[in-house]
Amino acid sequence: MNVFTLTGRLRQRGLWLFTLVVAAALMLSACDLVGDDSDDEEQEQQAQQEEVQQAETAAAAPAARPAPRQPAEDPGPEPPPAAAGGGEGADAYSIVFPSLAFVMTEDAVATGLVISDGYVLVDERSLRGAMVADVVLSSGDTLENLPIVGRDLFTGLAYLGPLDLNLVRRLPGARLGDGEGIRPGSSVFTIGFNPIDMSGSLPAVYSGVLSGVSEWEAGQRTFLRTDARPDGATVGMVLVDSRGTVIGIAPATLVGLGWYVSTGDLARSLPPAEVTASRAPSPESASTDHVVRIGPSQAAAQLILGDDVTGQSVSLSISTDTPAALQLIDANGEVLQESNIISGATIVSLAPNTVGVYRVLISPRPSMDDGDGEASQAMPGEATYRITSSAPLMTMSEADALAPLEINTPFVGTIDTPGDSDTFNLAIRGGAVYEILVQSLLFDTVLLVEGSGLDAVDDDGGGGPFGRDSALTLEPDEDGIISVTVKDYADQDTGPYILTITQIGGELPDEDSAMADSAMMSAAALPTPLGDLSVRGEITESGLRPTLLGIGSELGDNGSLIVRDSDGIFEIVASIVGPNGSTARIFVMDEAGQTVVSGRVIANCESADPCLASAVFITPEDSPGPSGEWRVLLQPEGAGSGISEWQIEVYRYDESAGSDEEAEEASGNGG
Repeated sequence: MNVFTLTGRLRQRGLWLFTLVVAAALMLSACDLVGDDSDDEEQEQQAQQEEVQQAETAAAAPAARPAPRQPAEDPGPEPPPAAAGGGEGADAYSIVFPSLAFVMTEDAVATGLVISDGYVLVDERSLRGAMVADVVLSSGDTLENLPIVGRDLFTGLAYLGPLDLNLVRRLPGARLGDGEGIRPGSSVFTIGFNPIDMSGSLPAVYSGVLSGVSEWEAGQRTFLRTDARPDGATVGMVLVDSRGTVIGIAPATLVGLGWYVSTGDLARSLPPAEVTASRAPSPESASTDHVVRIGPSQAAAQLILGDDVTGQSVSLSISTDTPAALQLIDANGEVLQESNIISGATIVSLAPNTVGVYRVLISPRPSMDDGDGEASQAMPGEATYRITSSAPLMTMSEADALAPLEINTPFVGTIDTPGDSDTFNLAIRGGAVYEILVQSLLFDTVLLVEGSGLDAVDDDGGGGPFGRDSALTLEPDEDGIISVTVKDYADQDTGPYILTITQIGGELPDEDSAMADSAMMSAAALPTPLGDLSVRGEITESGLRPTLLGIGSELGDNGSLIVRDSDGIFEIVASIVGPNGSTARIFVMDEAGQTVVSGRVIANCESADPCLASAVFITPEDSPGPSGEWRVLLQPEGAGSGISEWQIEVYRYDESAGSDEEAEEASGNGG
């Protein structure tokens, strides 16, 4: 066999084998590809079948209710933009607010201003007669029962305090300024409380402009006028400028008029050391037993009942021979009760339930029915009422009547209680011309003049800041004594006044005639005191002043003559020197301060010259008192301002007093 032929065959056979192997590989590869595609298709078919089954199952099952959708929250209207605020008013308010205080009593509120001197300035009338008040500071602290320690004499502003200065520094106290130099038209603000506000209320603020400045020369006060004021009632306000400086303060009565007292005047004229002393009613005596005597020329008499009996029942037992009308009047002048007093004994029950202090006014009515159906006849002389009460009653000493009037010299007096009036005696010259002027900021003045052929009255003839001052021009034909009376028009308001009597015409007295007048005044002289005990004195602006004390005599704290007596029965001779109509009242009080004897000494002069008048008083012999210490006091009354001298003499009847004194003298000599 040919080698080449075998080799060729082998080559052909190897090529065939190679081709066969390649073909087998390709077939295997194709099979793999086909197998993979089949698997994918099967998986896909299975997935589709499962989806179909799930859909059929879901369709067969009840359809599930979809969960409710929560409604979207309503955002509402867009909030308004925040107010910017600020400005001069806000700045002034924030500066003065720490110095403001809410002042309150049991039934009243007021606006208080804390000043750096350690006091709270407040409108006294807003306190409705209360003498103490609680003060709520801007810090929320409450100061209880702060008393009134002083007053501005003319404006009705009062000072409560004093406060702890450390507390004032923390507040701080108000910054007082002088607003008199501010130009009209400048912005001002008034801040304060209203009567209906309660503790914790914020003060209200009102804006306006300064319209002008007015001077009140008589009272040396400056007033700022402005339209910055509330329309309704207030309880006092303070006036501040745009920088928060307090330039004025006003009582409630002036706020509505737009008048504010310049704090420049207060800062200059009323430092703490010169705060005007409080003029609370000062009783001559506080007792449950009183004897009230009302002369023929008197319309009524009054006793004072303290405000501590508010809400209680007070019983009065009154014995008299003269019927009368009794009225209970509160501090605002309102009549709370009226009762009739009949001849014999009357019991009256009083129920004071509003603002105190109270006046018990007794007005004789001789023609009243005495209870038996018959009217009593007028009785001559004075009417006497013996009163016993379940609560202490007080009688008022009229301090204004102690000071004499002088021509061309202003006199400052006060209407202390509603219904009060001040009466003075004045010597005038025939042919002269006098002008009498009464000025007040706090009440509507009325001026009355009587005597020496004159009878005149005036209400508003004097003009003044509010048109309520009174004035009269007098032209007497002859020398004489006139009475000058000052009162409130409605008998309700109170406060200070200035009474000025000026000689504007006629011949003025020269030095020689003045000396003659002095000699005329001294023509009437007091007798030489002959009593066991005695005291003599004169009247000055500050009141009675003893000038001569008898041997063995002794004076009490109130200027009364002390009488030590074993049986309470002794005789008193009271003497005065003064013009016609001059009147003084005598009181005899026991150790408990109760008045057991009272009476009057009245000068009945035949001419215009002063004369001597004397009266004798004897303690009751039918009811002698116990042995002890008695006090005899003489005080001018009503028309007693013209009295120049006075004297008290006491004659003791018991022999034991003289024996005791002789024994003591002998013991002293023997020692």
